[in-house]
Amino acid sequence: MTKKFYNIEGIIRNGFKLSRNYETLDFNFTKLGDAGVAALANSRSVSNLKRLIIPVQKLGPDSAKSIAESDNLRNLQYLKLYKNKLGDEGARFLSESKKLSNLKSLRLAWNDISHKGAQSIAESENLQSLTSLVLSQNKLGDEGVKSIAESKNLFNLELLDLKKNGITDEGALALAKSPNFVNLQSIDLTENKLTEKGKEAIAGFLILNLIRKRLSEEGEVLDLSKLNLGDMQLKIVSEYEGLKNLKKLYLELNYITEVGAGYLAGSPHLKNLTLLSLDRNQIGDEGVKLIAQSENFVHLETLMVENNEVTNEGLKAIAESEIMSNLIRLYVEGNPYDDEGWEALKDSEFLQDLEYPVFEREEEEEEIDEEEEEEFEDIEEEEEEEEEEIIDDDEYTQ
Repeated sequence: MTKKFYNIEGIIRNGFKLSRNYETLDFNFTKLGDAGVAALANSRSVSNLKRLIIPVQKLGPDSAKSIAESDNLRNLQYLKLYKNKLGDEGARFLSESKKLSNLKSLRLAWNDISHKGAQSIAESENLQSLTSLVLSQNKLGDEGVKSIAESKNLFNLELLDLKKNGITDEGALALAKSPNFVNLQSIDLTENKLTEKGKEAIAGFLILNLIRKRLSEEGEVLDLSKLNLGDMQLKIVSEYEGLKNLKKLYLELNYITEVGAGYLAGSPHLKNLTLLSLDRNQIGDEGVKLIAQSENFVHLETLMVENNEVTNEGLKAIAESEIMSNLIRLYVEGNPYDDEGWEALKDSEFLQDLEYPVFEREEEEEEIDEEEEEEFEDIEEEEEEEEEEIIDDDEYTQ
């Protein structure tokens, strides 16, 4: 029997004052224990509560049961019970609760949860609204990850944290092959027993999900900028058959080197690209050469390679490439080239359609001079005709 907890209403009022609203209670610095949680769950004062945080208090399964059975916590969207002792029984209470169906984030790190608790969560039809699930620092193992991978109920998950759970490649591969997590964008499997095989499988799974989520409905625009992508992820992008209609690919602000640029250049699925943005990466001259020499990029009209350590050598590769003849806009600012590279672009026989950067070509100057001379000659002729008319008029007057 849980002992009675006194002054819960005062504690709740103080908690609301600290959070400055009636939707958040954070008990980081207030000890409740199982009795306090039971009293809180029975209080009508928390009926509007959306965020509840009770960490490091040695809470047992009874606390989970109190929260799960509470009619006053039906509006909860965020529940964090980090570093307690809920165990598999506590995970089961929360999973079986029909009163927590609005939960979007469930954080149960460091709670002695094994594969049994993971199975309860995975099989729960009451947690289908979850977008974040944190089970790090538990004891799930491969069996627990497999239960999650097979779940048909966690399809809204965007974040899954399984850090330090004794997971091997076996569990990682099961998760990577699962068709049930099309919205999942972040998986933390650090401090587990994964080899490169397992890590690559998860990375591949995540990048494919990113592509599916960020690819426009028509399949013509894909923005993968600012995602810390590297060459391994670019390999997966280049091999994805769903990009055959892609026209614009944005990859700026990542960690792509000439290796990743090579994957793109060799992709048979990117032949319709008209815009390629690689600003602020690390592709260098070699990466630019691979792009400039790729017959797959013959339709490119816009190429963006700003801040990529591209020197005169890279600019010359673009200038000397007939494949780049359709370029209309070329962005090379922030690179260590000089006048030699700039002149190579300016004098290129293949970059005649460039609208940016703007070059003052000698041929254009000569044409302008010729036009000015013709106009000047026309003016002289007109003046001579006017003088003759004046003379004729004078003779007629006399």
